[in-house]
Amino acid sequence: MDIDFGAIGTVAWVGFVAAVGVVLLYTLGLRLLGTGQPVDAGGERTQYTEETPRSGHTPPLALAGAGLCFAVCIAAVLFSIWMTIPQFH
Repeated sequence: MDIDFGAIGTVAWVGFVAAVGVVLLYTLGLRLLGTGQPVDAGGERTQYTEETPRSGHTPPLALAGAGLCFAVCIAAVLFSIWMTIPQFH
């Protein structure tokens, strides 16, 4: 019985890169959703009671980019589920 350690390494590397890529896309989508939102004078909020309701305007291009990022993340998750479960293919 031979174990192909090269194949194991390839699978591990592809899995790692895919996981990091999905996380980065999701983070980029969240960042695009926050574009144009107000920030207080200090740049951060320390008290929950001091927060104001969301009153900024997110540009349409940022919303479209965020939607695209989230759609790619959803597609990657569904594809990985499809590849994992043998009854689907």
